[in-house]
Amino acid sequence: MIKLKHQQNNTVYLSLEENSTNAYDNYYLLIFTNLQTRISEAKVVTKGDVNVRSVALAFNVNTGAEPKYTMQEMSFFSYNVYEQTDAENVDPLDASVLGLREVGKAWVSGTSEVVYVKQAEANNTNSVYLKV
Repeated sequence: MIKLKHQQNNTVYLSLEENSTNAYDNYYLLIFTNLQTRISEAKVVTKGDVNVRSVALAFNVNTGAEPKYTMQEMSFFSYNVYEQTDAENVDPLDASVLGLREVGKAWVSGTSEVVYVKQAEANNTNSVYLKV
């Protein structure tokens, strides 16, 4: 699990080099999905140092310049990292995407309390039928 800081620039070091086609020249599409609201946000993140152990990916959370994610603080997210040849593409189904490179969970810190959203209930009448 990666831990992200609310209203700051975040740099995460992921072990992407071992699975990448060309970690030095290609780009990474990072998609975060809020586990409470199921809302996703995709950005091509800034790639930093690349070595045999990790690739540094930098982005902002709720502040600063692009790439900037708008994330609910004190929340859990899932993330997918895709390697691609296009510096602008945010669609994981695009032809420039070379493949999914990592899947994981993230936690965004903050100062507010978690707000739970109750989902609409399904039909509350469940009938059981017996065939005789």
